[in-house]
Amino acid sequence: MGYDGLLLDHDGVIVTLADRASLRRAASDALADAGITDPDPADVDAISVGVDPADVRRLGRTYDVEPATLWRHRDDRIERLLRTATREGRKTPYDDVDGLTEVDLPLGVVSNNQTRIVEDVLAHHGLADVFGTVRAREPTLASLDRKKPAADFLTDAMADLGIERPLYVGDSESDVEAARRAGVDVAFLRRPHNAERSLSVEPTYEVESLRAGVERLRRPD
Repeated sequence: MGYDGLLLDHDGVIVTLADRASLRRAASDALADAGITDPDPADVDAISVGVDPADVRRLGRTYDVEPATLWRHRDDRIERLLRTATREGRKTPYDDVDGLTEVDLPLGVVSNNQTRIVEDVLAHHGLADVFGTVRAREPTLASLDRKKPAADFLTDAMADLGIERPLYVGDSESDVEAARRAGVDVAFLRRPHNAERSLSVEPTYEVESLRAGVERLRRPD
């Protein structure tokens, strides 16, 4: 049986990644917003990228700040950064995104980024109408418990689109693991930022471009 839809990660698959230095500055600013003026550098790193909710709660205890408040400051700073980066041309679609126009199946986005950021980036670049659903995070601490590698966003997107056998395209190990938990095939997309990355879980396919991922919809063997 063939695929009945295509789901895609957002950052690193559809659009370019923000640079780590900018994300770290935004995290530092968020700590300052929460009244933390001299944080340990490791604590700044802990809320920059790939955040574990246990670390946010630990920082709350360390600095005597409500974890949910600290996290809202963090998500607000990241939203501000990525909105600006998008408008300044520093967060743009990859060249191979145009291959999505060849897909005649339902398409959706599944991201660990914030919903408001994903929707803004897609709208700014004229891509909002390409996708039938966006499943991502709300700017709340509780949302971290649902992010990939949990399968929640994937299964929610499948329900939104009324599909059962999508192909999912991602660029991280958490994408591969989330697809495994959701029981769907996954294409691991290698781009410059992850070209040499090793995986501890095996994807269904590895592809070198989004166009190659689209081709798998037609030729799943």
